Amino acid sequence: MISREFIVTTTMVLLLFSILFYVYPPELGGDAVLVDLNEIADTTVKQTTSNENVVYFGFDLRLGPKADIEIYAPLMDYLSAKTGKQFKIKYAETYEETQYYLASGIVSFAAIGPVSYVIAEEKYGNVIPLVVGLDSNGTPTYRAVIFTRPDSSIMKIEDLQNHSFAFGPFYSTQGHLIPMIMLEEAGIKIRDFKRYAYLGSHQACAQAVISGLFDAGGMQDTLAYKLESEGLIRIIAVSKPYPRSMIAANKNVDLELLEKIKLALIELDPLGKDANLLDWSKTEFSGGFAEVDLEYYNVYFDLVRRFIQGEVS
Repeated sequence: MISREFIVTTTMVLLLFSILFYVYPPELGGDAVLVDLNEIADTTVKQTTSNENVVYFGFDLRLGPKADIEIYAPLMDYLSAKTGKQFKIKYAETYEETQYYLASGIVSFAAIGPVSYVIAEEKYGNVIPLVVGLDSNGTPTYRAVIFTRPDSSIMKIEDLQNHSFAFGPFYSTQGHLIPMIMLEEAGIKIRDFKRYAYLGSHQACAQAVISGLFDAGGMQDTLAYKLESEGLIRIIAVSKPYPRSMIAANKNVDLELLEKIKLALIELDPLGKDANLLDWSKTEFSGGFAEVDLEYYNVYFDLVRRFIQGEVS
């Protein structure tokens, strides 16, 4: 069961970040980003809602609305040029919305983490991994880290008892699931924290710890290494590798389009000819994409049931 202390803490944190968002709203600007925030498709049937010329693309929120949209906008242009379709971003405020949009066909494709894939597939069905992201070494795995501030007395995971802890989004693989596994392996239960909360993105998690709102947190490795190199955080633990995020598709997408998208993504070369297409360092696919089998993500199903679904039961 979720504790009253957790609910109160989460409410306070969300209120704080809502105030900050209101005072300092993101300025998206620019004419090149095609974003559909308002179009609502018929959600009573599980069919892809992309019409003959327009294809919608969603994503799990990772860094924040502005940063994520800026990352994916050039990819939409690339896929449009490769297919002759108009690819448009369908922004979702939460991971749950992205899961639903993809499973119901409101979007045909989405960049999502393994937890979102498992939740969407088990709750709705209709979702398949299309390609897996690669890191700059061509590896289809990633890690999570647990971190604190550079001047903190916390040196290892076991020191986190009776401290406050910030997770990323609840359905984040690197911001919640993997840190939970790391904590359990070190003998730390969530009830051992003085308080804890789930924040809206990895960036929000990092800012909450850096600002002193929380003593430590769990987040994705790439951003963590960057922040540590800048002297803003100190990493105290790194997880073992787990299967990396993916581009997933609704199962009802036309097979010809499905194959075109798969081929177009696999052909991308972030370390060569496509290095300037977008800021690959801010993505989960800095090394491009590779074909993937359904079985590759099977390791996550039991983990999600235990650490994610079990937490809200």
